Amino acid sequence: MIKNYFKTAYRSLWKNKGFTAINVLGLSVGLAACLLIVLYVADELSYDRYNTNADRIYRITVNAKLNGREGSYASSEAPLAAAIKDLPSIEKITRLIPNTALFFSPQKFSIRKGNENLQEKRVVFAESSLFDVFTLPIIDGSATNVLTEPHTAVITESTAKKYFNKTNVVGQTFTMNDTSTYKITAVIKDVPAASHFHYDFFLSFSSIPESKVSSWGYSGMRNYLLVKPGTNIKNLETQIRNIEIKNSMAPPSTWTTNGNYLNTELKPLLNIHLRSDSQYELEKNGSIQYVYIFSVVALFILLIACVNFMNLSTARSSNRAKEVGVRKVLGSARKYLIAQFLTESVMVTLVSTITAVILAIVLMPVFNKMAGKQLAITSQTLTWLLPALLVIVLVIGSLAGSYPALFLSAFRPIEVLKGKIANGFKGGLLRSFLVVFQFSISIFLIIGTIVIYNQLNYIHNKNLGFDRSEVLVIKNTGVLGKQAAILKQQLKQLPGVVNATMTAFLPVGDDRNVTGLFPDRVIDIKKDMLSEFWPVDEDYISTMGIKMIDGRNFNKQMATDTAAIIVNEAFVKMYGQKQPLDKTVYRDTYGVQPYHIVGVMKDFNFNSLHDKINPVVLYYSEDRGAISLRVKTANIMGLMSQIESKWKELSPNQRFSYSFMDEDFDATYSSERRIGQIFISFSTLAILIACLGLFGLAAYAAEQRNKEIGIRKVLGASVTSIVSMLSKDFIKLVLVAIVIASPLAWLAMNKWLQDFAYRANFQWWILAMAGGVAILIAFVTISFQSIKAALSNPVKSLRSE
Repeated sequence: MIKNYFKTAYRSLWKNKGFTAINVLGLSVGLAACLLIVLYVADELSYDRYNTNADRIYRITVNAKLNGREGSYASSEAPLAAAIKDLPSIEKITRLIPNTALFFSPQKFSIRKGNENLQEKRVVFAESSLFDVFTLPIIDGSATNVLTEPHTAVITESTAKKYFNKTNVVGQTFTMNDTSTYKITAVIKDVPAASHFHYDFFLSFSSIPESKVSSWGYSGMRNYLLVKPGTNIKNLETQIRNIEIKNSMAPPSTWTTNGNYLNTELKPLLNIHLRSDSQYELEKNGSIQYVYIFSVVALFILLIACVNFMNLSTARSSNRAKEVGVRKVLGSARKYLIAQFLTESVMVTLVSTITAVILAIVLMPVFNKMAGKQLAITSQTLTWLLPALLVIVLVIGSLAGSYPALFLSAFRPIEVLKGKIANGFKGGLLRSFLVVFQFSISIFLIIGTIVIYNQLNYIHNKNLGFDRSEVLVIKNTGVLGKQAAILKQQLKQLPGVVNATMTAFLPVGDDRNVTGLFPDRVIDIKKDMLSEFWPVDEDYISTMGIKMIDGRNFNKQMATDTAAIIVNEAFVKMYGQKQPLDKTVYRDTYGVQPYHIVGVMKDFNFNSLHDKINPVVLYYSEDRGAISLRVKTANIMGLMSQIESKWKELSPNQRFSYSFMDEDFDATYSSERRIGQIFISFSTLAILIACLGLFGLAAYAAEQRNKEIGIRKVLGASVTSIVSMLSKDFIKLVLVAIVIASPLAWLAMNKWLQDFAYRANFQWWILAMAGGVAILIAFVTISFQSIKAALSNPVKSLRSE
């Protein structure tokens, strides 16, 4: 009996090859797209789960508001670890401090390899307790006493191979910045890709002056806790908060008045990648919002593909009504008819699922490149993927086959054979509902695509307050020492170089420095004006294309400019002085230092457009971190060759490294750009799948009304009127879908845009454009079949009458 079901199903599917092909193609493409998104979402949700005690690891996050400046900070105070280590809920504490957080010994890292110095960015200072908290398997050496002595290091497996061509290198040394020698005490496996930090060098914390800090006020540490099982996290947060407030530079009452606050949040390790957007994160994190968005898109694509399948299955089923009648007259029981229809549906779903897996594997390299991932179907993936695919086959197959299986098999044979089942598109209320549902999703995705594209275009073209075009950034010039200033002057003389400035504090850079400035010489923390505090030279303003709105630029001929500052509009607003020029502010570092304001510059975006512009203060001082050149030449390659030649003259052993500022800016928004590309690609795919189903339904509707079309043509109907007749029923459904989808999409995309402090407006024309595109897509899809039917010879359709 079962063999007969499959044989009959095969014959029926082969007889209707066109519908079968459309069904298989639409469902397999939809399932493949859904599978890729599911793998992406699963990867995002897997971050930091490689740690054995991942569910008990927390990072101390500080949420504070002081004098109107509000923020969330991934870093915390240096002495905090010692102050809380005896709390009974804490099992272990470890601290990380990246180079960007070094205050007393800021530096770039270059490692000697042969005669060449290689620049390394993935360097962090850590304590030996790192291995008590995180799971970082050691492949050479022992976790006992690693990173306890000054100038010791733990490196990763790939780093050991890079510098020594082997992994058993414990006891060997490497030279950093031509001045410091570090001894390797252990080699670990590479940090997994699904981690919120990725470092190749873990240097002993005791190697830097910051390890000696015992006074409160320096907050560059990333403090991680391993708590004991059953710990009440809220109580522990309160205990740590009380300790922080007690030792704060401000009186405790400061944090309970004037809207100020200081709260401690223990951020679960498993939430850092997707649910943390604090300042000073070790790396740029993902977003749970995008996980939700892509999960919804995957669900939408799956629903559209399934709706297609169900629509075409129900449409084709009416053509088999007489087959059902004949089978029932010949004695076939209803349960056998149900089994037959379900077998056909499950067969199509099974073939589609197998095809989908093959498509996903083929398309995965392209998807990985687009998403910046390294996704793969592994044996571990198969443990949950195979059962999930089996469930999909059974569920989709059963749903799609349920209508013909249950509805048609219930008809009385005499009614079926007399043709009393409603034919044509108008009689299919279920199909009408499914088309509206399908196109509502498609219109929702069209609106989302337009909004996301519009926002990405807004980001790319927004006036940021500085000119990032034609700016070449030469990196790591600090390795040149005092010769960096010589290089800057030499490069300024080259034809094609308009201007040059020397500092690593760039609008698109990673170097940042927040400090407190005060309006009076008597330091009162209640009046602290937290601001970015950047060392620059006299060429910075002109090279960056920043506009001055009041006062003057720095002047190296004026000795008093060593205590001069230029502030932005955001600082002026916080300062509260309408005329800030020539006013004096004070900084409490190694004693109280006065700075007089000589200029006010226009605000410029130096953070992501997700964030509002914060106060920025430029002070006149030397920083050798990078040299930026504003260039203007048709022969950029020739200029690059001259610049590299100058570099080699001063430092033959240092690698020449550079980038263009507009590329660095684009890299800042690489995540948004990738997300946008993925969303737009899969939305387009969903719309195409919907069109594929509509194409099949249009073909079915034309086939059902074949004789009607023939009679109308004989009676003189034009091709236009016939096309209009066949199209209007579908267009009405699309109009209904527009009415349903537009307000939902407006609400959803407005919420998404709220995540950007600077965003494009959601205007009415987006809804109108999406509706017009949906109608156009539907009409073009339907017209192909409609015109074909309208141009057919009426004799062929009427000759059997």
